Amino acid sequence: MRFLSGRGVKLTHTFLDDESPLTVPAVSVTVRDALGQTVYTGDATSSGDEWAATLPAQPEGVYTVDWTAAGLAVDKGGFEVVGAFLFSLPEARQSDMDLADTVRFPTAELKHYRAVVEDEFEAITDRSFVPRTTRIEVEADGSATLFLGYFDVTAVKAVEGPSGPLDLAGWAVDSSGFLRAPFELRDGDRYTVTFGYGFGQAPEDVKRAGLLRLRSFLTAERSGIPDRATSFVAAEGGNFTLATAGRNGWETGLPEVDAVLKRYKYGIFYDVFGVAR
Repeated sequence: MRFLSGRGVKLTHTFLDDESPLTVPAVSVTVRDALGQTVYTGDATSSGDEWAATLPAQPEGVYTVDWTAAGLAVDKGGFEVVGAFLFSLPEARQSDMDLADTVRFPTAELKHYRAVVEDEFEAITDRSFVPRTTRIEVEADGSATLFLGYFDVTAVKAVEGPSGPLDLAGWAVDSSGFLRAPFELRDGDRYTVTFGYGFGQAPEDVKRAGLLRLRSFLTAERSGIPDRATSFVAAEGGNFTLATAGRNGWETGLPEVDAVLKRYKYGIFYDVFGVAR
């Protein structure tokens, strides 16, 4: 679940036993940030089997949620707050006349698959096309530099060392993900770094590719071609070879999408430095 920074966060949850909703008398909600600090706690309200809680706007980052029902084990969940989306839902609905059908394609489904597309594009290119904040642990190698393993790093927000939080004065980071301390870091010591990364605004070609990929997820049944097919013979004649994800260098199986994503990969970087995320 993904929300935009500067907006309120509405969380919903249904307690299930496999597919059957459970009836519970009361539910409380606890939300923690990436540091484990509680940012919200309160009672949820119910509408039928669904429970909901509304939080004020939260900073970029990843959050965990505990839904505690009287007499039941705690259900755990989470959400992320980002600085922007790859495309808006109105843009998605306008990109294909079928997606304008809010009954067939409800808002929740479009939101879900938008996040799927954003995550897939990041997995393919090792770059985020939306502003995100994450927190990772890195081991020092005896130099003054830590490699974060992310590209397009925009800012370091916190660093915790073996002795606790550190003053960021004198620390510097570049967009390639190299974080430099004002002193040498003892070999083997581990540092937890919170930082922002990603494009401030998605490039137009990536946005268009994202809309194409979204439509491919949501309207796959329209093609009439089996999912496992690598070729087909048209009724009008002619044998066609399909671009198939995972074969011959194709990532999504959509040539226009794969061509765009290929332009944003940093393959040479990994070849030279011999590192990978």
